[in-house]
Amino acid sequence: MLYSAARCPATRHGDLRAMPMIISIGMRPNELAKVSRTARYGIAIVTLALAAALTFAALHFHVPPVVARFVVGAAFMLAILASAWWGGYVPGVLATTATILFAPFLALKTYHLVQANFQQLALMLVISILVSRVASVRGKVEAALRSANEKLDERVRERTAELERANRALREHQALLIKQAEDLGRSNVDLQQFAYIASHDLQEPLRMISIYSQIVGDRYRGRLDQNADDFLEIIISGVRRMETMIRDLLTYSRAIHAELVDTESFGAAYAVDTAIANLEAAIEESGAAIECGELPQVVHNRAQLTQVFQNLISNSLKYRAGEPRVRISAVEDGADWIFSVIDNGLGIDPEHRDLVFDPFKRLHGREYPGTGVGLAICRRIVERHGGRIWVESAIGQGANFSFTIPCERKPAMSSTDAPKAVGSPAG
Repeated sequence: MLYSAARCPATRHGDLRAMPMIISIGMRPNELAKVSRTARYGIAIVTLALAAALTFAALHFHVPPVVARFVVGAAFMLAILASAWWGGYVPGVLATTATILFAPFLALKTYHLVQANFQQLALMLVISILVSRVASVRGKVEAALRSANEKLDERVRERTAELERANRALREHQALLIKQAEDLGRSNVDLQQFAYIASHDLQEPLRMISIYSQIVGDRYRGRLDQNADDFLEIIISGVRRMETMIRDLLTYSRAIHAELVDTESFGAAYAVDTAIANLEAAIEESGAAIECGELPQVVHNRAQLTQVFQNLISNSLKYRAGEPRVRISAVEDGADWIFSVIDNGLGIDPEHRDLVFDPFKRLHGREYPGTGVGLAICRRIVERHGGRIWVESAIGQGANFSFTIPCERKPAMSSTDAPKAVGSPAG
């Protein structure tokens, strides 16, 4: 191709195509900047020398002209491309100029520069410059990619180290939480045993004080002055309050430390009926009227749900303003049943609606019996079964205690067909 204009009669046989392959394996375009100027020009000189040697070989062995032109043209084309690719702009231009203008001297003794194909020279110069440009851009892109990969690798190593530190800290934190949970479990067991033992140990001396105080009162009441009789009554009353407080403390301790008891499906009306039966004497004494609407089937513990209703109804009877009226109802609200115990009693200041559920909190003073743990036990039982409890009230407007029980399955209403009244009628 390069000697078509010079009409080279013959070239010498040879194959230089392996040389660019060897160079391509040994050097990448992005490594051009690392190669010295001498080495880059050396690439052009070596490739041109090999192409010239191939030409002399073709002439010496009298290779057929068609084959010679193809082989020699390919050799010099590879020399130009190799010089432009690995040598850069100037070596590529020099190799192109030397090939087009001076290479025909190797085959034609009568060749003159005026016979050179300058159009082919311009075309090959453009190709050489484009090849050098592509190699340069590719080298910059590969260098940028390598730099980005190195930065990415560094970030990955840093991130991996951070994750390892975070995982190590997380494992240490988990181990600490497990240890704290074990310590807390042992502490709860010890506290439960302490409350149980303390309550029993305290009840015995209180019982002795109560017995002997009553004996002293029965034997010497009226024989001493009035102050002595009053002091005996104060002692007996204090002992009874202490016994009640210890008993309630034991009940609350069992409620907060007990494991979740077995549950079953039953009608909530059963728990209400049992609670009313347990409070029969207080209901008769207060003249209360209790109205119970239709109640659903629930999945709960019978004894604990009975205790919740009994404590709430007992509070309605205790903190009454006149003749008690208590209404019990249930409505379905999404995934929960909301039970309500509404009364017409003294009511509660809205500021204290959360305080009433704390243990041993009393808002009405000692003129009303009790220790203030009933609502705390209710909250513990309700929350242990996945519900919540709250109160809506105002002073002098009664109270509406509500709590939820999750709908474990689609409930069916219990057999209570109509509201019922329990206790003495009005008046």
